[in-house]
Amino acid sequence: MSLVVLTNIPTPYRTAFFDALAEEAARAGKRFHVLYCAKTERGRHWPYEPARMRHAHTVLRGFHPSFTGIHAHLNPGVLAELNRLKPDTMLIAGSWNTPTMLIAGLNIYSPHPRRFFWSEAHAGSALNRSGLIAWVRRRIYRTYDGFVVPNQASEEWACAQAGEAKPCFLIPNSVDAAFYRRPSSTVRPEARARLGLPPQGRVLLQVGLLASAKGAPELARAFLALSADVRRDSVLALAGAGPAETELRALAEKSSGALRLLGQLPPEGVRDALWAADVFVLNTRRDSNPLSAIEAAAAGLPVVMSSAAGNIREVVETPNTGFVIKDPSDPSEALRAALSASEAQLAEMGGRAAQLARTQFDAGAGARSLVKQLYP
Repeated sequence: MSLVVLTNIPTPYRTAFFDALAEEAARAGKRFHVLYCAKTERGRHWPYEPARMRHAHTVLRGFHPSFTGIHAHLNPGVLAELNRLKPDTMLIAGSWNTPTMLIAGLNIYSPHPRRFFWSEAHAGSALNRSGLIAWVRRRIYRTYDGFVVPNQASEEWACAQAGEAKPCFLIPNSVDAAFYRRPSSTVRPEARARLGLPPQGRVLLQVGLLASAKGAPELARAFLALSADVRRDSVLALAGAGPAETELRALAEKSSGALRLLGQLPPEGVRDALWAADVFVLNTRRDSNPLSAIEAAAAGLPVVMSSAAGNIREVVETPNTGFVIKDPSDPSEALRAALSASEAQLAEMGGRAAQLARTQFDAGAGARSLVKQLYP
C-alpha cells in the first residue's frame, strides 16, 4: 500500500516538498509516488529535471490543451497507474475541474483509497461564486473524504464547498528554507553587483508574473508617484515576465533608474534577488497561497503583501513580519510605511520572518506534519 499524489506539473517548490515527503513516508513504512500530468505548462519556465528529483514519480501520457491561461490536462491512463500503485491514500492537487483529476475520482479500482483534495483556493480567489459552475464544484468537493489546505482561508472555503465538516489537514505550502537563507551580510552587495542594482539605497523587490493580476503595473506607478522625500534613493526591482512587460519597461526607461526590470530568473537568480533586497513586496489581486512571500521570509526579508493573498494572516499579520497592502490598486500607504521604517525595524521584521520560514514553512517540517496527520 502506498501514498500517491496526483498533480499537474513538477515545480521547484513542490518537488522539494515531495522529496521530503518521500523520506517521511518511508519512515512510516509507506511507499510514495507522484503522478504528474505533464512535464510543464505554457507560460511556466521551470525545467523538468528528473535527475534532481529524489522521489519516485511518473509523468503520464496525455493531452494538454490550454484555454485563456487555463491548462486542461487529460491523461486517460491515470486509472491504470492508480490500479498498479494501489494507494491506500491519494492526494489530488490542482484545479478541481482538471479532466485528469475528475477521472481519478471515479474510484473504479480496488481497494478504494482515501481521497483528499489538496486545494489552495479560498473565497477571495473563486472565479464563480454562483451558478452552474459553482454547483458542479460543490458536487465535486463533496465526493472527497477530506482536504489538505495551506491556510485558514482555504480550510474555510473547502468546508463551505463540501457542505459539511470533513477532515482538513493544515499543511502550509513550503520551501527549502535552507536554500534561501542569507548566509551573511556580505552577500547583499555581492548580489546587487551581479544583478546590476545600486550598491547603496533601499531595494524593494517583487517576484512574479508581470501582469495586473499580480498588481505589477499598479505597484510600479504607485512607487514612482511617491514624493522624492519618501523614495529618496530607493529602487523598486521587478523579477519576472508577462503581458505588462512593455508597459513596465517604458516606465522604467523614464524613471532615472528608480524602477528596474530583472527579467525572468531561475531559482538561483531569484535567490540572488532576495539576497540583494531590503524589502519584499507582493501586490497581488487574487493569489491563493503565494510562495514567493514565503521564499522572501526564508531569506529574512520583511514582507509587504496584499490583503487579497490567502496566506496574509499566516505570513504577515499574525507574526508581524511586515506591512499589509489594503488595496492592490493603490499600495502607496504600505510602500510609505516600508520606506519610512528604520533599518532596525526592518531587521526585526526580517528576523521574525526567517524564524517563521524555518519553523512553519520548511519542506521537512511540513512533510513530517502531513505524514503524522495522514497516518496517526
